Amino acid sequence: MSAFIPFTEVTTLEARLPHQEVPDKKGATELWEIAVVILFIIVITGSVMGNTLIITVFFKFKNLQNATNCLICNQSMADLLTALDFCFYVSVTYFQIGEFFIISNKYACLLYLWAVCVSLLCSMVNIMAISIERVIAVALPYVNINPHKKKVVLLWITITWLCTLMFTSLPILGVNQWKYGIPCNVYLVYDKWYLLKCLVYTVFIVLVMTALLNVTLGLCALHKHIRRHKVAPSSVSAQVTSTSMSKSRSNQAATGKANNRRITIMLLVIVGAFYTCMLPYLCVTCYGLLNPLQYRAKSNMVIFHEFTKVFMAANGSLNPFIYANRNTQFKKAFKQMFGRQV
Repeated sequence: MSAFIPFTEVTTLEARLPHQEVPDKKGATELWEIAVVILFIIVITGSVMGNTLIITVFFKFKNLQNATNCLICNQSMADLLTALDFCFYVSVTYFQIGEFFIISNKYACLLYLWAVCVSLLCSMVNIMAISIERVIAVALPYVNINPHKKKVVLLWITITWLCTLMFTSLPILGVNQWKYGIPCNVYLVYDKWYLLKCLVYTVFIVLVMTALLNVTLGLCALHKHIRRHKVAPSSVSAQVTSTSMSKSRSNQAATGKANNRRITIMLLVIVGAFYTCMLPYLCVTCYGLLNPLQYRAKSNMVIFHEFTKVFMAANGSLNPFIYANRNTQFKKAFKQMFGRQV
């Protein structure tokens, strides 16, 4: 949770030195900086377009508005907010005007960090919520037909956003150590107890719970897959003697189970992409948090840190493609929206 620490970050000692004593770190723009900005522009554009399309389709087609898709739309909203945060990050990190603006305006800095923490926490918590929903759907299939499931999911989404907004607003209310000229990142702006005991611990708990839930989900899905193949021969012989009405019911049940399996696989792909994109950034960030002097002394590490942020931003642009490819309801809605026959 470094709030995308700028590569131009100076140490606390340098921030306290007079302006003429601080070494000039900007100089000419390096090639890797140009590459990072170009990659950010591509990833942010894809994320904004893809997630905006998912949200638009969700609200346009009423048949998409079930409990599972509510969580997917909520994830797209968090990814869209994250993309906008990255857009602001690029403007205040790689452009001198933006950098001067953010280090000289207290509440602009605090609001920016607040938006970053809200989007990242909501994204992580929602991934965990989708995992919980899928585990329940696999372990307790009758819950899926509960008419109150959607209301419970919407209540969960509302509570999550409200709690996250309040929880992350403490620095705006005074839990900060902002000073003029200090780089705008949570390492230097937020109080250490709040950063470690609130943000870092919360992120760690959510990531561990999400991993455990998806391991459980994968094992349950594998167990059902093995059991389904074992009973397949007997089910085929039973279908031969069934009536046309029972065939219709069995076909509907089979279709529902197939859709459920596709959604479960979609979630596992989403979570896999999430961890693949997030872990490099989190590992380098934790290293910088635990070994700040060694981190600053290694220029290659700082450069690699910037590229891990591009990788993290790419997660938001990947999710819409996963939804469109693995979720049959979204796939049909996209075809209808763009005038193609289903």
